[in-house]
Amino acid sequence: MFVSPILAHCQTADPIAVIDTTAGRITCKLLTHQRPVTTAHFIALAKGTEPWTAPDGSAGGSIPFYDGTRISAQTSGIAAGTRATPAQQPAGLPFAVEVAPPLLFDRPGLLAMIASKGKAGPSRFLITDHANREVDGHAVVFGTCDDDSIKLVATLRHTLQSTDNHPATPFAINHIAIVPAGDPLPPPAAQIPLDAILPAETITPLAAPSGPEPSGPMAVLETTVGNIRCRLFVRESPIATSTFIGLANGTKDWTDPRTRVVQHQRRFYDDMPIDRVLPDFYIQFGDITGDISGKTDIGFRFKNESTPGLTFDRPGRLAFGNGGPDTNNSELFFALNPMHVLDGGYPIIGQCDSASVAILERIAHLPRDASNHPLTPVVIRHIAIQP
Repeated sequence: MFVSPILAHCQTADPIAVIDTTAGRITCKLLTHQRPVTTAHFIALAKGTEPWTAPDGSAGGSIPFYDGTRISAQTSGIAAGTRATPAQQPAGLPFAVEVAPPLLFDRPGLLAMIASKGKAGPSRFLITDHANREVDGHAVVFGTCDDDSIKLVATLRHTLQSTDNHPATPFAINHIAIVPAGDPLPPPAAQIPLDAILPAETITPLAAPSGPEPSGPMAVLETTVGNIRCRLFVRESPIATSTFIGLANGTKDWTDPRTRVVQHQRRFYDDMPIDRVLPDFYIQFGDITGDISGKTDIGFRFKNESTPGLTFDRPGRLAFGNGGPDTNNSELFFALNPMHVLDGGYPIIGQCDSASVAILERIAHLPRDASNHPLTPVVIRHIAIQP
């Protein structure tokens, strides 16, 4: 019988983090023996047993840090742990990442402290709702949550992402209790008042879609699960759409990064598998090597294009992905929900019709592995450009 390495590291004496949210309870066993520094930091913030410092330098005092903090969606699940406004920065000082023993994101329900540049925290954590090895190296696992908690995390992520993190009522942490092993769990914490939820910014509903409508030709992506039809924004994104059309119909030369041989009159996207699916976020394809980073070079790059009003304000946007500003070449993605956080960073080239959005949703919810690849490959057989 296979036992996850993370579960194998759990100790009977490990305490339980009881995270009461405005949507229900999340219960996670803390890995205090394997991640002593990370868990001690989390416990101290949860209990308010040591002062913390806000990003502006002001003292936060010895109060429970997480009480009242807002929950947001992440590609891997949900995140929380910021109090500052308006930038929503974490508070306190970061600390060294604990790497031994190695604990990977090979199962759902992992509690982890977000890390960057070799430092963890200082306060922002995430809880995953599926196995996701893309998070390895970007967060420090320090807890494992039960099955009911995983279901709640998945529900929260879906609700938050479908509203672009603008639900009618925000989700927040009421209180985190640290319960010693063997002790009974406390009753649910009191619901925090709406006006006490942090960051204390105006709560606004997601705006209705607006902006220009596409007027260019129709791109029909014939896939193994059905045809996806997207009208192109040729006026708004002329460089990006011409690049896409040229690669799709074989009129644009490109260099095979595996052989460094220039390809003439070869359709780039035909018979290419979709290489990444993230439910409620996006579906990605277009890198011939399968690298999702956007760093693959096929012989050219082009600059970002943006048009006022053309934003990620609806499902079914087709856009170029990249590895940073002005590094676009062949990688593309379908946005599955409004995602204004992407505005300005990725050239939008098309809008898919409602029937196609339904197909995209079906693809996004196919069984996948821990690298977010569909277990049954979804292949783009051919792309036709029609009037």
